[in-house]
Amino acid sequence: MIFANPIALFLLLLLIPFTLLIIWNYRKKRQLLREFISETAAARIVVRGGREIDFFKSALLLLTLCFFILALARPQWGERFESLDIRGLEIVFLLDSSASMNAEDLQPNRLEVAKNLIATIVDSLKTDLVSLVNFAAVAYVQCPLTIDYEAFKLMALASQISPSEEQGTDFAKGFSLALSLFKKSRGSQKLLILITDGEDLENNWPEALKELQKEKITVFTVGIGIPAGAPIPILDQNGKTSGWKKDAQGNIVKSRLDEGTLIKIASSCQGQYYRLSAVAGIEPFIGMLKHYERKILAQKVKSKKIDRFQYPLLLAVMLLLFEMALSDRKITWRKKQS
Repeated sequence: MIFANPIALFLLLLLIPFTLLIIWNYRKKRQLLREFISETAAARIVVRGGREIDFFKSALLLLTLCFFILALARPQWGERFESLDIRGLEIVFLLDSSASMNAEDLQPNRLEVAKNLIATIVDSLKTDLVSLVNFAAVAYVQCPLTIDYEAFKLMALASQISPSEEQGTDFAKGFSLALSLFKKSRGSQKLLILITDGEDLENNWPEALKELQKEKITVFTVGIGIPAGAPIPILDQNGKTSGWKKDAQGNIVKSRLDEGTLIKIASSCQGQYYRLSAVAGIEPFIGMLKHYERKILAQKVKSKKIDRFQYPLLLAVMLLLFEMALSDRKITWRKKQS
């Protein structure tokens, strides 16, 4: 047997002061009675008193309190099995890890703001499956579909800018890899959240987007950065800025937020575009996700302990009624005359 509310058992300590109070009340009652009536006269009155009935009724009240407390603690034994539907979304985050995400128009830089955004979104979820795909010119799975949010956040926050040999930005590569993750899924509602500055150098995304449309995958886009843009820093081995990326003519290259592309992608797949200037500015998006329709992801059988509080509760009520019905009137037994 276990108790669903074991902290209520501490109320049993109340039985100690109640017992002391009963003893004190009994002695006080006997003292007052002796001041007004003799022992011989008290034995002849029609009302029972003293240890003849007081202790018995007091014991009933203490037992009643004890069983009420046990009922409040909710004793449980035995178990039953219930079928539980797990409802949720399947969400793939598509994170741009190209060098332009090092731009510092958002502090400390675009990539760090994007990673904190992903962690903030995941903190608002409950039973949704999440996955993370990082991409530049090459896409790879940073974290497969999972419901272990703490492990997911560790992987998301560990995301880094792709190495120099994988630089560039190709939305199509990210879309294709995300689509392969969804095809292995259980057929629930699917969302793709693209987080990027919007600069796609390959421009192959329109064809890849058609595959997402066929699978009825909703795509939301989040723009990281500002339209005015910012230079792309070149980092040394210690992660400090050693210079700025330049074009063939020696001019500093600015990475600008391409909102037009992101709006087209979102509208093509029944999603919405959001511009992120700070993590706090994404609250409307998080609110929308909370109210999104959830479909069944899986079913599981859950064992549940059976509440048995009704038994001590019934005993408590019966004892209380018995105590209330117990008369103080003396019962006199007469011998049958022959």
